[in-house]
Amino acid sequence: MDMKSTLRGVGLAMLLAGLFLLGGCAGLGPQAKPRVSLANLQVLEIRALETVFLVELRVLNPGETPLQIRGIDCELKVDDRHFATGLSGDSYEIPAYGSITIPVPVYASMIDMVSSVVARLQQPAAQPGTIDPLRYELVGHVRLTGGIGGAGRTLPFASKGEFSLVGQHQQR
Repeated sequence: MDMKSTLRGVGLAMLLAGLFLLGGCAGLGPQAKPRVSLANLQVLEIRALETVFLVELRVLNPGETPLQIRGIDCELKVDDRHFATGLSGDSYEIPAYGSITIPVPVYASMIDMVSSVVARLQQPAAQPGTIDPLRYELVGHVRLTGGIGGAGRTLPFASKGEFSLVGQHQQR
């Protein structure tokens, strides 16, 4: 056997081993993307230039394997306008076919909040004498542990719904 054919054989073996490892690692990750929705929103602190809210996110795992979450970030929009941004670096485990709520502090600029209220007051209601519900959109990323080199995966999420100003919350 000459040196050239030996190098080809080694190269082919390395290529097959690499493909096998990549295929095996891809199979170890979650098969289903987690679903994230807004579960609750409460005021934590009001300051001169910002308000701190606690957003509780409901995270559902529709997959057959537990999810190991190492962080989550989100942006909350109300009536198509930026409202608040937040993140949490806490770790959580969601069992297979299970769910948990994850508390995330979010921060809203008082200036943005006032401008949103002014813009809202300038819009006519759909029916006179009523107050239209507030539409919200929640977007962000769930960061999972594991993966090649422990880097994990980042999965985006989005959820929309409405807040009724009479205290009822609906989600789409």
